[in-house]
Amino acid sequence: MTQFIRSLATSVFLALPVAASAQDVSVLAVISHPVENYGVWRQIYDDFADAQQAGGVIMEQVYQDPADPNNVLVLHGFASLEDAEEFLTSDKLKSAMEGAGVAAPPTVKVVARAD
Repeated sequence: MTQFIRSLATSVFLALPVAASAQDVSVLAVISHPVENYGVWRQIYDDFADAQQAGGVIMEQVYQDPADPNNVLVLHGFASLEDAEEFLTSDKLKSAMEGAGVAAPPTVKVVARAD
C-alpha cells in the first residue's frame, strides 16, 4: 500500500502542472486514508464540494488503490499555505470525515510549489 501511494503521488506530482494549468495551485495537500465504504464516502465527499471551495480548495482529485478501493488518496490544491492549514484543521472537515466513514486517522502531507 505504501509503495502504491508513493508511486501514485509521484505520478500525480509529475502530471499536476498540466492538470492544474488554469489554476494557481501554490500548495498541495496529499491526504491518504482508508474508508469503510468507498461509495458512501464518495457521496459525502462530493456533497462537501461547496465547503471545499469555501475553504480555499481550488483543485481536487481522488484516487483509489487498485488492490483495495477503500484506500483513497485525495489531492487538494490551495493558493496559499494559510488556506491549506485553515481548511485541513477545520471542524467542518473533521466532522465530514467522521460522517463519511474514514476508518483511520489520515496521513496528510502538505507541500509548497518550488520556484
